[in-house]
Amino acid sequence: MIKKFDIKLIILECVALIFIISGIKRLYFAYNGTIFNALTEEDWKMYEALTDMYASQFLDNQSYWILAAMLIGILVIGLINWKNNFGIINSIAVLILTVGIAMTGFYTTGIVNKYLNYFCGIFAEKYGTAFLIGGLMIFFVGILILWKTISLYKTR
Repeated sequence: MIKKFDIKLIILECVALIFIISGIKRLYFAYNGTIFNALTEEDWKMYEALTDMYASQFLDNQSYWILAAMLIGILVIGLINWKNNFGIINSIAVLILTVGIAMTGFYTTGIVNKYLNYFCGIFAEKYGTAFLIGGLMIFFVGILILWKTISLYKTR
């Protein structure tokens, strides 16, 4: 039996995706920590020594990572919902909400992003280490939320 539209399931899956995407974004910055440090400190000689791409291209690559993480996350949630017969309407609603949230710039700006950046900064002074620790923690919180959501709804 295919279950109907469930707003609680949709919201929990969207929250999980927000954490997963924010974690992946921070892992991108951790991977490119020295480049990001050079950008934020406006050390252009160091930046040019580290990479041959423009600063705007570096930030565009971040958007591509966010887009890829969002599409993969939506695909995984769609497959999980399909496997557990949660209904296609729930997956479509998650898709629409996640794309709508991404269009607002939620993953790159905003008050939630500032708090998550502050949280990541607690662990280290340099961006690479702070974003690695914070990104992994935020990513796994998203995975945990998604896992708990699916396990709660499987028992219904």
